Amino acid sequence: MVVECPPLRRQPSETHDRAMTCYSIPALQAAQIRERETVVNAFNRLDEQRRNLQQFKNGIAAHPFLSIGFGLYWMQTVLLFQSPYLFLDPSPLAGLSSLPKGTIVLVASVFTYVLWSMRYRHVNRISEARWFPIALCGALVLGALLYCLYPSLLSGNRDLAVLTYLTGSILIGCGTANICLETGRVFGFLGPLQVLFHGSAALLIGTFGALALSAFPGEVGRVALVLMPVPMVACLWKSIRGLPARELYGQGMQIEVRVPTKFLVTSFFQGLGLGVMHSFLISSFGSSTIVVSMGYLAAVVLLFFCAVAVKNNFDALIYRIGFPLMASGFFIVSMLEPALFVGVLGLDAGYCFLYLMQCSLCAYLAKGLGQPPIWIIGTGTACLLAGQFVGSVVDVLVPDWHALAIFTAFVLLLAALFMTSSRNIRLGWGAVSPGASAPSTGSENGLAVACQMLATEHRLSKRETEVFDLVVKGYSRKAIARELNIAEETVKTHSGRIYQKFLVHSKQELIELVAQRATAMDN
Repeated sequence: MVVECPPLRRQPSETHDRAMTCYSIPALQAAQIRERETVVNAFNRLDEQRRNLQQFKNGIAAHPFLSIGFGLYWMQTVLLFQSPYLFLDPSPLAGLSSLPKGTIVLVASVFTYVLWSMRYRHVNRISEARWFPIALCGALVLGALLYCLYPSLLSGNRDLAVLTYLTGSILIGCGTANICLETGRVFGFLGPLQVLFHGSAALLIGTFGALALSAFPGEVGRVALVLMPVPMVACLWKSIRGLPARELYGQGMQIEVRVPTKFLVTSFFQGLGLGVMHSFLISSFGSSTIVVSMGYLAAVVLLFFCAVAVKNNFDALIYRIGFPLMASGFFIVSMLEPALFVGVLGLDAGYCFLYLMQCSLCAYLAKGLGQPPIWIIGTGTACLLAGQFVGSVVDVLVPDWHALAIFTAFVLLLAALFMTSSRNIRLGWGAVSPGASAPSTGSENGLAVACQMLATEHRLSKRETEVFDLVVKGYSRKAIARELNIAEETVKTHSGRIYQKFLVHSKQELIELVAQRATAMDN
């Protein structure tokens, strides 16, 4: 008789348990440490936050008229294009076309941006002329005057009203485009972090200004709109005169222009969301000031927080914060009608956040990569306004607002997902944070940009980044200590951490790594 025995079960030995415990605990601890470091490295240290706050104060104090001028520009843009609190008079072209009232202004602006970006080398001669700010101010005042007068002509002489409306719209579109381009030129000179500082202050000024105007009768608002170009142009040109003209107007003149395709596509999708959003706000809230202003103020808080406390790069700020914030607003207004106010806040805050992040990115492309600011801002804003026009047309063609809002939200999320790529982090502007110091120009430009990207990828602290830049330049430990006013032992400690993060063992390996990245970027 065969007796079947139960299968033997191999019991884990005590030694095996101890070994597994010894290996698993350190691995778990290492993973927890890496996770904590990832969270901590996303934010600036307290001393860096204090330093950024001081930079904010110094930047505003050094160029106060820039913030005021840009704030007046923002207020005029808000009143005319994005959320016209006071000026909701019907278009004289309403019987001929169902497109929104500001279409002519958009077309004139796009034409100006495209023409000026194509002729950016010749624009400087016009901008430097003494008569240019006077002519620009006169064109904006005349355009606003005609824009405010045409409603009174509709009942008497419709043809004259149409001519007045078209002339005023073209003058406003061309004039505001030039204001934006000249402001962008100054931003390109100052750098991306200062854009966020001045942009936050300007957004605050523009929002409260538009909110204050809404408390007065419409006639007061019209007078303010007509007179606003005078202080706006005066403040902007006072800021321009305070900067070195040769460096300001010579930005990017000697460098080959490169088309930033991903940046332009990003601007187009941002404008697409703006076009749909704008039509919804006008149809749902009309001239409500509180709703729109609350969204802009939320954007100010978010922008200021990102500028001071957050260390994330443009890729994360634009595609993981800005686009999802705007998409969430579309989802809420389409699916949760009781939370309509919250959805509108998300739409307004998301658009303003994206707009100023794009302005900051323009400043980096100009100051960091040496591209002509007129070219960068002209092409980018033209794509944004073209997207806004397409969004307005789609809004006219699709009568079901809920379906359009959901569709737009999915489009924004898919666009953000598509444009967030590892290649953009490795070889593009996505790896650079707004607070990164601008690289030098000339032959060292490629190495400096490569240093910025590698420092962001490997999550170096601000002090480690400073040491890293000097190590790559060939500085000795003693020279780095003298340059940064720290002890040599501190330099040694930072260098060791840098080698550890880069998985290298010597200064030469580190320099070769940076050189390889710079070569890959050039190719």
